[in-house]
Parts: sequence; C-alpha cells; structure tokens
Amino acid sequence: MAGVLQDLTPREEGIAAVSRALAFPWAFGERTLPFEEAAGRRIMRPIIAPEDFPPYDRSTRDGYAVRSVDSHGATPANPVFLREAGEVVMGRLPTFALGSTECALIHTGGILPSGADAVVMTEDAEATKGWLEIRRAVQRMENVLSAGEEFRAGDVLLPAGRRLDFRTLGLLAMAGIGSVPLPDITVGIVSTGDEIVPAGTARLRPGQFRDVNSVLLASSLREEGYTSRFFGIAGDDRESLRSVLFRAMDECDVVLVSGESSVSMRDHSSSIMEELPAPGLLVRGILMSPGKPTLIAGMARERKLLFGLPGHPFSCFVSWYAVALPLLNAMIWGSAEGTWTSVHLPAAETIFAQAGVEEFTPGRIEKGRVVPLPVKSGFAGALTHAHGLCRLPASQETVRAGEEVELWLW
Repeated sequence: MAGVLQDLTPREEGIAAVSRALAFPWAFGERTLPFEEAAGRRIMRPIIAPEDFPPYDRSTRDGYAVRSVDSHGATPANPVFLREAGEVVMGRLPTFALGSTECALIHTGGILPSGADAVVMTEDAEATKGWLEIRRAVQRMENVLSAGEEFRAGDVLLPAGRRLDFRTLGLLAMAGIGSVPLPDITVGIVSTGDEIVPAGTARLRPGQFRDVNSVLLASSLREEGYTSRFFGIAGDDRESLRSVLFRAMDECDVVLVSGESSVSMRDHSSSIMEELPAPGLLVRGILMSPGKPTLIAGMARERKLLFGLPGHPFSCFVSWYAVALPLLNAMIWGSAEGTWTSVHLPAAETIFAQAGVEEFTPGRIEKGRVVPLPVKSGFAGALTHAHGLCRLPASQETVRAGEEVELWLW
C-alpha cells in the first residue's frame, strides 16, 4: 500500500509512476515467426540490414545504359550518336564494359555494365542498325538506383516495437530477412459480473448483458500485435474473482480484468491487488473521463502487470487504449512513444468538456474536420463510425467549432 496513489492521478503521471515503480523495461524472451506470418505483430528488437541493397547500380527505366559524359549536348535538333555494345540480360551481371561513345540496351532493374553511370529512357532515343540516336542529355546517375541507396549493411531497417504491415514486410523481403523476433508474452483477459453472459448468448434474460469487453480487448490486442487468452467471466463474489485472477496471473504476463462498474467489484479487485507482492496496487483511479476507475498493479520480482478496467464498454476501451496499451509497450521497450498516431484538425462543432479532467470522445473526419460522435450506452454505434479518439487535455474546458482538436487515429 505504500506505493499506491490514493487520489486520482493524471494519466501521463500515472503511466510514468508505474513505469518507474516497476523499473520498465523488463527483459522478456522472444520467439520468431516467418515474416509472411508476422503481419500485425510488433518486433522485439531492431531489424538490422544484413547487406547493401541494391548490391549493384540498377536501372529504374527501360532504355540504354550510357556514360553520361557521352550524352552531353544532346537535343532533338542536335542528337548524339552512340554505338550499341550489347544488351544487359536480366538477372545476370553484364559480361562487358562500356567504352567511350558506347551504350547498351537495358531493362528496368537491370545491372549497369562497368563504365555506365546513367540510363537514357527509350522514348528519348532511337536505335538503328547498331547505332543509337540520343535526343536528350542525361546527368550522372540519372534513372539509376545506386548500390546501397535503399539501405547499407548494418542500417536499422525497423526499430524495436515497430508493428509489421504491408510496408514493413516488403522491406524485410527486400532485405532477405526470413523471420522476425517477437516478444514472448501473453495478455490474459478476465470479465466480471453476475449480469454478464458470453457474447454468443442468443437470448438474454432481464438484467443480463453480453460480454462485449472481452471481445473488444482481444481484438484490439490482436491488432496491436499481442497474443491474448480469455479466462472467462468471474462472478461478483470476491473468491470467484480471486481464483480466476490468480490463475490468469500464473499463466500470463499481463492481465486485464474488466467490470469495475459496481462499488463491490471495484473493492474486490483493489483488495486483491493490495495483497500482491511488492509493489502491488499502484494506481487507484485516473483523472480522465471516461475511464476514471482504472486500477493498476504490478509485481516487480515476478514481472506481472495487472489492470482493473471499467465495465462500461466505451470506458473499458478508453482505459485500455489510453492507459494499459502505452504501459504494455513501455513494459517491453521502455517507452510508450509511438503508441498512437495523432493529428490536429478543426472541430466541425463545439466539443464540451469538464475543466481539470482529460476527456476522450470518438471522432470522425469529414471534409478535413473532426466530427465528435456521442456515446449514449455502449460503444458500438460511436466507435463503428469513428476514425479515432478526440483528446481534450485537462487544461482545455471546451473546443469551439473551428478550433483545433487532437485526434488519436486508430
């Protein structure tokens, strides 16, 4: 209890305090996946280029490899004539070199023969009986990708923590990297509440609600590149919650327990976290809306991180996205930087907020402006059409129509 923040703490201060108390980053093992199976994952450590690319000077156009000095002065009215010395065969090193006033037919991607330092495009030349008429001069390395221009051996291709997608995976394929290192961690998910039933339940009895939170957390974790396991729905009694929570902690590195809507469940979660080995319960509430009743606990020696998230689906999502996710990234890589991509755009209409509290609301970009989307009950209607979360800092009470608002993009 000595390290617990008894009062509501600003979100960024809470993240920093937990990171310090638990001495992030922690050392984790890693596992590898073939790069073609790693889309959506985050890499454990930097990816280093094993070689120069391209390994040779290559043409970026169909045309003729030349010595640029031989093309100087060429115009449609005053063309330059060069002798054809051969053709560059695709996929092979040229077996000849260019001498003075010589050229060679080359295709896009072909390796420049020795002596050549530029490529004249096909449309700027005309070949006739072993001679090439050039109607446009070229500069040195024009229409050429030089050796090592994409990257050099030893360059950092991707930093640690970067999520892999079609852009980054193409780079790995280019570099000949067949597998990638991933953090070997698992996030456990626990839902709570006697009124909560599995998401696939067809008919609800009065007072029952389908388990939305486990679905949104698992899917968001997957999109962020993490592996998760669902440990089911715990009842409202303390022992039921304690049993499920401790099993999840035994089998996972991080545990997300949602359903802290009622006072009793919040008390159960906080009292269980207070029992944990040092430092135990660290944060008892975040100064933000929604997501105020967020709990954060950790065990330094055992290297476990736990979160108590609200039961309201939108509040649960905001707590996960704005607090748990950056701490998860910091736990592995030591920094929460890069967790979100944000833009600042004019608000399409006034967004009201409470002074002194950081607030979040879904937002949609329309015609270069951010349209706030109200969250009335759950979250599906608003988040389904949103492009991200509008963030209003505690120092900003209201954003008037036309004023800039920060939007965290999905």
